[in-house]
Amino acid sequence: MWSVSRARGAGGLLIAFALACLPPQASSQQPPASPVVVVVVDMTQIMRDAKAAKDIQAQVQKEMDAYSKEVSKKEDELNGVRGELERQRTVLAPDAFNAKSQEYQQRYAALDREVQARRQEMQQSYSETMTKVETVALQIIADVAKERKASMVVAKAALLYMDDALDVTAEVTRRLDAKLPALALSPPKAGGDTAASPKTVAAPAK
Repeated sequence: MWSVSRARGAGGLLIAFALACLPPQASSQQPPASPVVVVVVDMTQIMRDAKAAKDIQAQVQKEMDAYSKEVSKKEDELNGVRGELERQRTVLAPDAFNAKSQEYQQRYAALDREVQARRQEMQQSYSETMTKVETVALQIIADVAKERKASMVVAKAALLYMDDALDVTAEVTRRLDAKLPALALSPPKAGGDTAASPKTVAAPAK
């Protein structure tokens, strides 16, 4: 019995000694990771509510309204020509009537091309100018995210729920208004994208 007990005691001492000699193990619990800081932005709202965006839209509307008046005058002239042609249909020789009718059609087609070209120019000018506003807005968003030590910027449209404190849309809009309260339209260039046109010319009666 003595030898067994002593052996067990010796074994316990050896185990204790061996454990004591082992290097200290790192804690199984890792230090808590830094929380991910996120900011949320509604870019659509910014581009709608910013002073510069509203100023650009007002400029476009003013130019389109003025151009619509020009188109209306030219349209009235063409309507007068068409009416006169209808009155002369029975008194003009067929060749003469056809020549005048062809001239009218050419004038109508030219006005239609002019309207389409101006529509495209204004759309391109609007798009280019709004892109400048968007570029400034994105830089401001980056600045706000850096100040808040955010590692991620999320579009509001992609979220189902969020804490309102994460939304920096109002702050970005405020800074954008201060930095860029207005912006002149870029000079129009031919070949822009199609957009809503000013008053269109009515097709002539066949």
